[in-house]
Amino acid sequence: MKRIALAAISFVFVLGLALSSFAAREVVTGTVSKLDAMKGVITVVTAAGPREFNVRSPEKLKDIKEGQKVEITIQEDGTMVVNPAK
Repeated sequence: MKRIALAAISFVFVLGLALSSFAAREVVTGTVSKLDAMKGVITVVTAAGPREFNVRSPEKLKDIKEGQKVEITIQEDGTMVVNPAK
């Protein structure tokens, strides 16, 4: 019985570590002040001040406009997802 409990606890621990690797490294919310969709550069004004981001796939910025509130999720591998803020 103890072995089964220990195995279950170990499994949950390892699963938690694996899932945490998929978690976002950082989420930034703010208003787009500058946007160069051709170069993949977006500047967002946050509560802490303006921040500039270089997006690997500029085509993902085609629906984003200056003045729009956005949420940028930066993953562990450096990729970014830009979505309109809710």
